[in-house]
Amino acid sequence: MLKKRPCFIGLLANTNASILKLHLGNGFTIQSMPDDEGYKFFSILENLSVYETGKKLFIAYHCLNAEEKKLYFVINCLEIDVEEEDANSLVWKISVKIDDLVESYLEPKIRLMRLFKEGNIHIPMKYYFFIENDTPKPFMSKGSGLFTHIRPMSSEYTVEESEVPSLEKFIQDTKLPFHREFLQLAFENFELSYQVPNTNLSFLALMNSLEALFNRGQAELSYTISRNVAVLLGKDVDESMMIFKKMKKLYAMRSDIVHARKLKVASERELLNLRHYVRESIKEISYMNENKKEIFDLLNSHGFGDRTWYK
Repeated sequence: MLKKRPCFIGLLANTNASILKLHLGNGFTIQSMPDDEGYKFFSILENLSVYETGKKLFIAYHCLNAEEKKLYFVINCLEIDVEEEDANSLVWKISVKIDDLVESYLEPKIRLMRLFKEGNIHIPMKYYFFIENDTPKPFMSKGSGLFTHIRPMSSEYTVEESEVPSLEKFIQDTKLPFHREFLQLAFENFELSYQVPNTNLSFLALMNSLEALFNRGQAELSYTISRNVAVLLGKDVDESMMIFKKMKKLYAMRSDIVHARKLKVASERELLNLRHYVRESIKEISYMNENKKEIFDLLNSHGFGDRTWYK
């Protein structure tokens, strides 16, 4: 009888030590390694030299926190007993089982973390291996294909101590995909805004997200979308008015980009402001049970700062 320890490790991009506070559940834990130790370990999984692995993790994947000199990752290891003659045939079954757990359980949690707050945290590379005599023996690896560019104003994904309970509840209670198609479409465009290197294309993806949420026709899109975002998110009249004015300016930027009236490039601040409105709109609507028409009618029947539907 052999003891086999099939393991999964997923490298985390764009984060820091604050992420260690988070509990993912289902056997997945977030851990860290010093950069030199991590390069040696992952060089085995990558089948590359330590130097080449270091370049890859730092430049291509953005998994090294240069200030902390740490790599962050999610890990899950099982321990099973198998007959020696079954060991080879079992590798495929194990790989399918653990990969299904990663794709169906872990990946949605990471995606929802970005919906909870700003930061392009994701898993650019996944490794599957056995531990034999304290040495990793890789049998499968997968790249996500996701873009990992660090924009100037984009901060690392940081979790404040006070946010941990709310974040853990959010990623456990929220299920993907969203069952309402318009909400799922909005979410997919929100995610796309992280995955393209061009700022204007990210900006347009976010506008597509708002149109998926709030557009019910082609007339007065700027006014309709801006007003609906303002009514949905504004806690009082002043905040609603501020959101309305900012959204009108952002939509004007969208028109300039799409119709090439000017050589306009959305700024990082404009992109982050728009993404904030999209993020909060998706979350607010995800808490509501109404369909798109009912939500549209509800917002249309309320004024700025009037959030009586929450009572």
